[in-house]
Amino acid sequence: MPRHPSPWSVTAGSSPAEQTWDTDTVTGTVTRAPAPRRPRRAAGTGVIAIIAAAVLVYGVVVALYAVGFQNASVTGCDTAVPSNAVVIAIEPQSVDAASDRLVANFSVLSFGPLAQNGSELLTHPLTIVVSDNDGPRTFTIAADSIPSPQPLKLITNGYVEQWPFDSHTVDVAFVSLQTIDGVTTALNTFVCGSAHVPGWNFTSAEVPGTSEVVIDGQPVTQLRITATRSSATIAFGLVILALMIVLPTVSLTVAILAYRGRRKVEATLMSWMAAMLFATIPLRAFLPGAPPIGSWIDYLVILWVLAGLVLGLVIYVFAWIRWTPNATAPARSDAAVAAAVAAADGGDAGRV
Repeated sequence: MPRHPSPWSVTAGSSPAEQTWDTDTVTGTVTRAPAPRRPRRAAGTGVIAIIAAAVLVYGVVVALYAVGFQNASVTGCDTAVPSNAVVIAIEPQSVDAASDRLVANFSVLSFGPLAQNGSELLTHPLTIVVSDNDGPRTFTIAADSIPSPQPLKLITNGYVEQWPFDSHTVDVAFVSLQTIDGVTTALNTFVCGSAHVPGWNFTSAEVPGTSEVVIDGQPVTQLRITATRSSATIAFGLVILALMIVLPTVSLTVAILAYRGRRKVEATLMSWMAAMLFATIPLRAFLPGAPPIGSWIDYLVILWVLAGLVLGLVIYVFAWIRWTPNATAPARSDAAVAAAVAAADGGDAGRV
């Protein structure tokens, strides 16, 4: 005779105290009820990991900002300047990466051997030639006048599409010329500079000249100015891009869980997903020095963020169709039904 397991039997590996039993009062059948769910440690660990990552990213961004702030100011005119040369100072004001232009001012700090004793002014006009300027390339300083800063818009070479790792470089030459009695003489010129443009770092170096500016058969040595984005700006932009990637991740998670029936479908969540979709473009515009449309971030990040958000919205619509009950006509009250029946009976009696 086969043996049937007793309803009171305990599974191996567990004690009777750990078992939960339900008794059917009609049939007397005893079944084991599902054990109560214990809090998942994985969820708590995930929350702690997310908080730790956020704190770490915050610390890195603050540290990069502090370091970038210290390196953002460049003062190259504090050193001793030669007394036998015209001293010119150049100060970058802004960088127009989209147009490849470096806006700067230059001023004459010292006329060197040309200055009059006592007044430090010119006895004869001085002409300064500037290469690679989008505008006038010669500037004349009249005799016995105090020179004022002159604006420049230097033509740079760079690719803003590589934002935020783009760099913009210009090779510029300064030549000082003075004409006396019809004879033009090239003078020694010393160029220094100082820069403080938020979000940008500047470096400079001397490079050999080209045939664009030649004095006495020799190319004039050029000053190469390179502008790169600060480390804090790069970190800020990458964090914004990472946050944009989180949006479709959250949207797809909610949509898939709802479609599989593991979470309740709420029609109001569709407006939340649509709001995230429309928030993508303002977030892109919020990037520091946002590049024009068609940069690498559009092809590798923005396009797929939009696609993920739209896909999440579509999946959630299918989940709403799948799990939401069909619409039914509103139930009529007993009084309304009785009134309708009485009206029908009265109509039949009138016809008889």
